[in-house]
This record gives sequence, C-alpha cells and structure tokens, in this order.
Amino acid sequence: MDAQIDTDARELVMVKEFAAPISLMFKVWTQPEHMARWWGCPAVDSVKVTADLRVGGKYRAVMQLSDGTAHRVTGTYREIVEPDRISFTWAWEDADGNPGHETLVTGTLRAKGDKTEMTLRHAIFETAEACNLHHEGWSTSFERLDGNILIYGN
Repeated sequence: MDAQIDTDARELVMVKEFAAPISLMFKVWTQPEHMARWWGCPAVDSVKVTADLRVGGKYRAVMQLSDGTAHRVTGTYREIVEPDRISFTWAWEDADGNPGHETLVTGTLRAKGDKTEMTLRHAIFETAEACNLHHEGWSTSFERLDGNILIYGN
C-alpha cells in the first residue's frame, strides 16, 4: 500500500489495490453490514454501523474495544457516485455525543481488470499527530478488508 502523509497540510492519501471487482469494493464501503466487518483497529471487538446512504444522509459507527471502551464516529455523506466514488465527513464523538473536529474522507475506486485500485484521501486534520493516528487506523482497517474481501461478497 502506498501512503503519503503531508503533516504540514495534515492530509492523508493512501492507495491500495484489492483483489476484488469495483462493484464489490463499492458495496463494502456503502453497506453498514459490510462496513462493520472491516472498520477499526485490532483492539476492536465489534462495530455497529447505521447509514442513510444518500447525499446529505448521516452515518454513525460505534467501535467497541476489547477493554470496554467505545469509540464513536459520525458524519454526513457529501458525494455518492456508484461505483467510483464516495465522500463523507468524519467526526469523532465525545461521551455526550458531541462531534469533534470534522474532516473529509473521499474514497475513489478504479477498476483494474478483476481488481480495484482504491485511493483514500482524509483531511484536514487538526494536528499532524491526528493525521498519523488515522493512517494507522486506516492501514489496519484495510488489512482486515484485504484479508476478507471475498467473504464480503457473499
């Protein structure tokens, strides 16, 4: 996986090729039951996702960690172009449900035969440290996705 982290601009760009058709890759990015299977770090025991997949619709993911801690992220879909592109805001919620700093996630998919090249852009983070932490999170999520992509097609 190629990754570029511009800590000055606080922007993360990751490019990865998956051994799956573009239609399946779009499905795992947009259907809550599939998103719940691969979002999160290794310490995540379970993920619950709700999503209103339409421009202006909201999504929310609750990632339950093995230590009992819950991490919650929420956002609004900005762009949905099947099967090529999805864009949504991303904000971590505090324990009272108040969203924090909002960033923008854009996933662009490109068919390469029976494979798909995915480019993820996530920005603009408040700090370089937040950018680096999200790089770690997305990297482990993509490892989970890559290791199970064909299962998600069922």
